[in-house]
Amino acid sequence: MTQLLAPAGTKEMGFAAIEEGADAVYVGPLGWSRRPYESELSDDDIHEVIDFAHDHGKDVRVAFNTYPSPFEQDYFLQRVQQFAEWGATGFIVTDIGSISKIREMLPETIIHVSVGSGITNSRDTRFYRDLGADMIVIPYRWGATEIVEMKEISDIGIEVFLFETVQTGKICPGRCTMSSYLKFRDWIDQEGKDYFYGSANRGAKECYRVCQTLWDYTPKKSDSIQVKLRRDACLMLEQLPEFIRLGVKCFKMSGRERPTGIIRDLVRFYRRAIDGILEGTQLNMDIYQEEMEVFQHRWVSEKRKRLDTLISRADTYAAMGKAATR
Repeated sequence: MTQLLAPAGTKEMGFAAIEEGADAVYVGPLGWSRRPYESELSDDDIHEVIDFAHDHGKDVRVAFNTYPSPFEQDYFLQRVQQFAEWGATGFIVTDIGSISKIREMLPETIIHVSVGSGITNSRDTRFYRDLGADMIVIPYRWGATEIVEMKEISDIGIEVFLFETVQTGKICPGRCTMSSYLKFRDWIDQEGKDYFYGSANRGAKECYRVCQTLWDYTPKKSDSIQVKLRRDACLMLEQLPEFIRLGVKCFKMSGRERPTGIIRDLVRFYRRAIDGILEGTQLNMDIYQEEMEVFQHRWVSEKRKRLDTLISRADTYAAMGKAATR
């Protein structure tokens, strides 16, 4: 069965996604899911989303996709156990040791390998399957060829972001630590972690989108070349029928930081498109093209607002750092 997995950056977003047809939603506990506090949920909110999902026959995955330190391991596992007891049906995990430990603790839970694990070739899928993972989200750059290779190597479930396959960019989403080099901050977590040094991949939330600014990529004795280190893909449409035919088990929507309205509308849209393909009643994606153009415009517009906020925040920290060294 092909599932639609939607974001729940707020409780209201989770409710809306479930009502519009998502098979499951994913939530991020405060301090554990590589997002700013405004896109993560308190324990009470997560509990409500889980209860709401169960009432509608749907599932909740919990994103624990930071890298817990050795001093946080016991607390990390306590939190996993807590959400499982509340009814969370699976977890999105990056850390290798945590994947195997969760599988040992919870034999029946569903474990997704996060994009933060940064798989680089099809053989990586066998490694994660042997660890106990059920699903693995593939990089944006991978397409049909890589999916076929993965299925030949392992029976792990294939999860795809709802973005078109693109081959542009210089870095892979999920593994960047550049923000930590630019601003290494101290944090006291709201949910009980000890005082620690921050990193975007350690739960300190400060990704400054350095990949979205222009960098000098000019070889010696050549004309000036400026590039972005990563270019986000457009929302997926044309590849849906082929990916479903190849056996993709889960389509994942990004966007916990987006407004609830656009997530609600996209869930409704993708539910209709995916169901049409599965039922064999609509395999021609051309009929959705006009709607997709509207969605793409909305998506880019909201992304630009968020990007401007984060880059502005980075500029502020940079100015503060320069002032402090004078």
